[in-house]
Amino acid sequence: MKAASIARVLAGAAVLAVTATAAASPLAEPGDPATRCARGVELAARDDLPRALLYLTGCDEAALTDDLARDATRALRDVKQRLRASQLSELQIVTTPPGLVIELDALAGEKLRSPVSVWVAAGTHTVRAAGDGIAIQNTVTTEPFSRATLLLDAGTRPPASPTDGSVDFTEENALEQTSGPPPDIEHPSLMSDKYRGIAGPRVGPELADPLAIRAAPRARPWLGLRVGGGAFDDGETAVAVRPALAATARFALAERVFLAARLDWSRRGGAADVAIDAVGASAGAGYTLLARPQLALAAIVQLRGSLHFADTRDGMPVNALGAGAAAALELAFPRTPLSAGVRLESSFTELVPGARDRALLLELGVDWR
Repeated sequence: MKAASIARVLAGAAVLAVTATAAASPLAEPGDPATRCARGVELAARDDLPRALLYLTGCDEAALTDDLARDATRALRDVKQRLRASQLSELQIVTTPPGLVIELDALAGEKLRSPVSVWVAAGTHTVRAAGDGIAIQNTVTTEPFSRATLLLDAGTRPPASPTDGSVDFTEENALEQTSGPPPDIEHPSLMSDKYRGIAGPRVGPELADPLAIRAAPRARPWLGLRVGGGAFDDGETAVAVRPALAATARFALAERVFLAARLDWSRRGGAADVAIDAVGASAGAGYTLLARPQLALAAIVQLRGSLHFADTRDGMPVNALGAGAAAALELAFPRTPLSAGVRLESSFTELVPGARDRALLLELGVDWR
């Protein structure tokens, strides 16, 4: 008899352990942890970051093989970092009662268990919740680089109708009585209709809140420093290898499109006795060709203006101002602040009469992303 009881206890403990492991995922039916975590690693490799986070949540604490645990933990860390740096918005979905099955158009086909946190693109999203005879729906609008909360409240259910009956307090019945806390009593929600998405009639003119924060969330600029050098040629003097320094900045416009600005110093014009110091400012746009947890590759095209600090060279006047164009490829390593790039510059205007300068630069940089 004791052996059977012990067996039942161990079986119950095993069921609880599996349930606790599965419950670590926000999915309504998380399934086998190994299968779920392997699916999350696959989604992360395909850049499906919002779905990858759903499948990878809890994988850092699940009982997995060494290889899968290492890949899942690394993928979970990378996905969280890339989501925070992206233009997606974090949406918290809360239901009353909790534990309802959540579906939303941004993650079609996925069933989640409330409360849950998901990442979605900026825009208007429809969210549905169902379970225990309840079916509710609402919409929410999110902005880039922001957080939002949506409450789906099913309301209070009417109490059961009273029925006629009798109570027997005889000694025989007293032995069958049980003790415990009184049952929970449901009360109407204390939250205002305004915060539950229920619009009420407006009385009088609408007044602006002077303390409200109206600034839209903005993406952080990507700042960097570059040190490098390369070959400078103006067609009149011998090609020379000279140093260059630069400060750069990126400003996101869309998920892969950004504005690019640059301020640099370089020494141009051939040999040391005829070299000319130049300060340049560039502005243009760029596009991220490749975005991976290990590396990112971007192409940049800019217009460039320059100021030359010399009056004459070999008896010929130096044009104080110059204009040109530049094209660059920049390789960044997201897990570190380091980057590397190659840059080609060509002038539209003459440095000295009959000579336009060109430059091919190789650069290493440090970025604050």
